[in-house]
This record gives sequence, structure tokens and C-alpha cells, in this order.
Amino acid sequence: MAALLCISGQTQTIVNTIDACLAIDANAFIAQSAATLVNQPTLQDIFAMPISSDLQQMWLIGFSYPVSFYLISWSLGLLINMFNTRDSH
Repeated sequence: MAALLCISGQTQTIVNTIDACLAIDANAFIAQSAATLVNQPTLQDIFAMPISSDLQQMWLIGFSYPVSFYLISWSLGLLINMFNTRDSH
């Protein structure tokens, strides 16, 4: 559970819930403690270049699979339409 820093006047108390901080002082400020901020992702982590195996997997899922499924369905459509007797006279 994330530790919260409850700041009330000149006192600082570490609590686990917002309700616990509001029970101390209704006008208190609530902040995350430094220990929990260390585990939070930063913008540099969010926009970092992924490793090559992740890029390969994203390429496979995002491009190769849709193109493969399209080509398979297109060829099956041609095969089915070849035996379609509705258009033949």
C-alpha cells in the first residue's frame, strides 16, 4: 500500500489512507512520501526505446499478423468466388 505524507501545519505524519489524514486535520495537505515516488515511472521511462525483442513482437502483432490474415482471407475469397454459380449463365 502506498504511504501518504499528511502535512498539517508544522507536523508531518505518514498515513496509509486519505481518510486517516483527514481524521488528523480536515485542512491537511496530502502528498506521496519519497519512498513511493521512487517506484513511480518517469517521463524518461515512459518514452524510452523498448528492447529489440519487444520491437520484434510489436511489429509481428501490429503489421505481420494483419497483413497475413488479409492475404489469407483475400485468397480464400478468390477461391470461393471461383466456384460461385450465382454469376455464371
